Amino acid sequence: MSEACVIGAGDSAIMPGVAHRPSRTVTKPLLDALALAIEEFALAPSRDRPMAVVGLVQRSEYLRPALGVWDRLAAVCGDGAVVATVGDAPDGLPDGLGHVRLTDGEDAAREWSVTVLTPRSGATVVAHDLEAVDGAARSLERGRLFSARWSFRHADAHSELLRLRHQLGARLGSRHTGGLDEVLSRVVPIPGTATDHRYDAAADTLARELSLERRRADAAQTRLDELEPGAERDPRSGLLTRAFLDRWLDGSAPGTLPLGLVLLRVQGLGSMTRRHGFRAETAVLRGIARLLTGQVGSAGRPVRVGREEFLLLLPGADVRSLAAAAQRLCETVAGLAAVFPFVPTPSHAVITRTRHRPLPLEEMWAALDDAGTGVTLLRG
Repeated sequence: MSEACVIGAGDSAIMPGVAHRPSRTVTKPLLDALALAIEEFALAPSRDRPMAVVGLVQRSEYLRPALGVWDRLAAVCGDGAVVATVGDAPDGLPDGLGHVRLTDGEDAAREWSVTVLTPRSGATVVAHDLEAVDGAARSLERGRLFSARWSFRHADAHSELLRLRHQLGARLGSRHTGGLDEVLSRVVPIPGTATDHRYDAAADTLARELSLERRRADAAQTRLDELEPGAERDPRSGLLTRAFLDRWLDGSAPGTLPLGLVLLRVQGLGSMTRRHGFRAETAVLRGIARLLTGQVGSAGRPVRVGREEFLLLLPGADVRSLAAAAQRLCETVAGLAAVFPFVPTPSHAVITRTRHRPLPLEEMWAALDDAGTGVTLLRG
């Protein structure tokens, strides 16, 4: 399990089903931990049956590693176990586990939730993808931010299962619709008590402390990387390298977080040592690195990907913002000639906004080769 982080509390608006629970902005690893806790809640020995478990996990790539857990859940729940993802189910879907195919455009495609309900108990976590990133995280996937609510109250889980039953509708199929309806029909109304608030406080404290501890661990590891950068840091420019890019993107599924990309080429940089000397090239590289770092903000990353090529990764950035950033870069990099006389630094860039994984770097590189000057948009 990767590291987790609670970033802060959101507003007090109520997410449908999780009544009277404040939203919290959380990173993906904490969401994974909460979902796992609720799955274990379902798997704990109990005579309280029948049981329903419904999970929305966005993409099959995220469901695949958890198929073993869902196999056990399907065995316990029978027709009451259902998962939903965008696109087809992954290979090896357990027998008896229902699968609902979601489409990219619907709200459920951005939801990450697990809800468990029996006649007398229940638990739920419901989160919506904010399509934003915590810049302190050590990878793109670990930094993904969600607005989340969770509860171990029976009434909240009951409301959530009713919502999901309505939202997924006929796509559940008659068999799994019957499984959910059987559980819903046997729910025993249980009034809330003052003790519920104590359970809420305990669960929230555990999540917060887990987040703080793992955030400290992330910060310590990042500091260690800065002191011993290894292959992830280019010694000449001080920028990140392709080795970093591979690690940072590991685990990121296609179709989820949009990434803004700027691929910049500084023409003639590759021959600068021959023409102007090693020190001149190093000075220009350091100047370019400072300009790139100033453009990315806390969540973005600047990467040296070639002899003359540099990549800006800007999570969530739209095309207009990318075009403006690329134009500024071309102008400011060209302006380095005023700082390093007789060392021209003409540049041009290709930009795109993509949800593809792996990133379309080959297509961007080809577009860069074909481009003349200025900024070119690669539509994807």
